Amino acid sequence: MTDRPVLAARLAVESDTERVVELRAESERWLAERGIQQWTAKWDEIGREKIRRNIANRETWVFEVGGEVVATVTLNTRPDLDFWDPDTDGPALYLYKLLVARDRAGRGLGGDIVDWSVDQAARQGFPWLRLDVWRTNQGLQRYYLEHGFEHVRTVVVDGRDSGACFQRRATPVSVPHIVDEGVRDAL
Repeated sequence: MTDRPVLAARLAVESDTERVVELRAESERWLAERGIQQWTAKWDEIGREKIRRNIANRETWVFEVGGEVVATVTLNTRPDLDFWDPDTDGPALYLYKLLVARDRAGRGLGGDIVDWSVDQAARQGFPWLRLDVWRTNQGLQRYYLEHGFEHVRTVVVDGRDSGACFQRRATPVSVPHIVDEGVRDAL
């Protein structure tokens, strides 16, 4: 892979909200242009509020290159109860909203962030990193399988497009292309 930068990871702060929203909108456009049904503009205001809440709850991380936010991921302990049952499935860290700027795609950054997230789960004592993806997005399902996840089940819930559930064992992972900057003081 060419031009693979080192990412500086830090917890997102309020002033990062618009950039995270931009990354989401950019991904929506890219998916729609390719006919991939996932994430639509109807999500806009609800999605903005979710992003604000995730940042306020210190669950969203941003990844920078030269001070520019080029990717983001949200990690928390709240499973989507439509797809995961904490009593049956047990504890895990959950990955949501992994987004990489389209001009940085194809350089392994997403895979690095997945590995970094697995390492975060292990550091926090969780046995699993879990996620769910849209049932119709076969490409994304293959992506996570190629990055060490196993398909647990597919759940169909009326009114929900997601439901393909995946998990990866949480083990310490060295990710040389990510430097943990931790928490930046709010500006």
